[in-house]
Amino acid sequence: MKTLVALPERCTGCQRCVLACSYAHAQSFSPSKSRIWVVRAKRRIDYPIFCNQCGLCVGACPAGALSRDAKTGAVVVDEEKCVGCGFCVRACPWGLIVLDSETGKAIKCDLCGGDPACVKECPEAALLFVDLNEAASAKRSLLVRLLGE
Repeated sequence: MKTLVALPERCTGCQRCVLACSYAHAQSFSPSKSRIWVVRAKRRIDYPIFCNQCGLCVGACPAGALSRDAKTGAVVVDEEKCVGCGFCVRACPWGLIVLDSETGKAIKCDLCGGDPACVKECPEAALLFVDLNEAASAKRSLLVRLLGE
C-alpha cells in the first residue's frame, strides 16, 4: 500500500499540484476543485496538505457515500450516494474534505486511483507517493527537522 508524503522544504509554493489535481478531477484549472492545498507556515515554508486517508469521515456519512478503496487504500466518495449533508466535512479533523460549490457533493483526495496527478506534476519532488513504511520514515525525519529548528 502506498501513501502521499509532503516534503515542505522542497515546496516552492508554485501551486502546480493544486492545478494538476483540479484538472485531473474536474478538467479545469480551478483551485476550488482541487483536493490538495498549499498553505504557507510562519517560517515562510509552503506546505502541501491533503487527506491522510484516516477514514473518520466514513463512519460519519449517513448515506454510505464514503468507503475505502481496496486497491489503493484511499477513502473515496461515491457521488451518486452523496447527499451533500456535510457530516464528513465536520468529521474531518484537518478540514480536508469540502463540498463542491457547484454540485454540493463532497470532494476529497482519492489518490487518483493510485497514480496521483499532484506527484507527477510537482517539479521539485516535494510530493512523494511511497510505501507506507517509507512514508513513516520520511514523516519522522520531517518531525526531527522541524523540531530541531
